[in-house]
Parts: sequence; structure tokens; C-alpha cells
Amino acid sequence: MKSFIFSFFLLSIWGSSQIIDEDFKKIPDSLYFRDNLYKYIRPNHNYSYWKVVRKDDSLTTELIYESTKSKNWNYLESFSPNNGFFEECHPDGCFTYIIAYQNKEVKYFTDGKELRNFIGFINNLPEALLIARTYNLWFDDKNSLGGSYKIEKDFIYLYLAKFESCPISREAFFVKINRKTGELEKESKGIYYKKNDCYTS
Repeated sequence: MKSFIFSFFLLSIWGSSQIIDEDFKKIPDSLYFRDNLYKYIRPNHNYSYWKVVRKDDSLTTELIYESTKSKNWNYLESFSPNNGFFEECHPDGCFTYIIAYQNKEVKYFTDGKELRNFIGFINNLPEALLIARTYNLWFDDKNSLGGSYKIEKDFIYLYLAKFESCPISREAFFVKINRKTGELEKESKGIYYKKNDCYTS
């Protein structure tokens, strides 16, 4: 018990001693809920219509977002994907994917690479966060070590976190994303929060 308290104390000191450059801003809390980010996507191509869909393990689908009011494009859909770019809803399981329509052609985006191709040039912070999430990174809304950003002409820089549930920990990463290519580079800054507990569903 004493060893755990001491380790937690050291992690707290480490976290408080790290300095984020003053030109970095805190990522707004309003962007934490991922479903709110899709409306900010400006796709790489001019699709007639596109939508974000979530499917659960019972094969029930839920419309998360649509670019415009639907004109009943569903008749063009040839199949229903069995995987997506985000695996969610633990422990039951669900996944999220995009269906896009262009000149009576249907395209499906069902993994991280395809989502990055769908976004193309990274126009804004929400798009950058979605890109980062395909690498299993997200932001910490409680700590700037895992939740800060800076946008420049060619790159978006972020401090993000990797979350582990058992034992509970948060590892900080410095992330650099090329806005044109979507290429992501990351560097671990170490674990800044840890507890000898586990999240249970």
C-alpha cells in the first residue's frame, strides 16, 4: 500500500512538473463526445450525400450523422459492413462506419485508413481528433498534458493520451499530423496518471 501511494505521488509530481508550450491551447470539452465531431468533416471528395452509421452486435443500425436530409439513397446500398473504423460500446460491442453516395455509386469506409482517406486534407481540430482516434489516442479533458493543441499551416500538433482501464493509467503523447497527407507521428511523454484499480463495465 505504501509503495502504491509513493508511486502515485511520484506520478503526480511528474505530471505537475511538465510544461506545455504557451502557444498550445486546451482542447474544448465540447469535442470530447466523438459523435459531435462528424458534422465538422469536410470530405476529400464532393459526395452527393454521406452518413455515419453505428451497428451493434444485434445488427441494429443507428444513424449518427448525415450530411443533408436523406433523399432515400438506401436503395443503392449493396451490403451491410461487418466492421468499422471505431470499435465501441464495450462490453457488448458495436462499430461505426461511413456510407457515401456519388453519382449512384456507393462507397463504404470501414477502417482507420479509409476514414483518413475520406477526410483527406485536415481542415480543423475535430478532423485531427478523429484521425488521432484511429491510432487509439484521445484527449484528456482534465489535464493539458493529454489535451492540448496548436494548428499551423502544414501541421497540427497535439498533446493526447492513451487510456488503459486495468490498471487505470493515462500515457501522454506528443502528436504531429501532416494536414495534407494525414501522416501521424507520435512520441510518448510517459505515464502521468496511474491507479491500482480497474474500470469494470
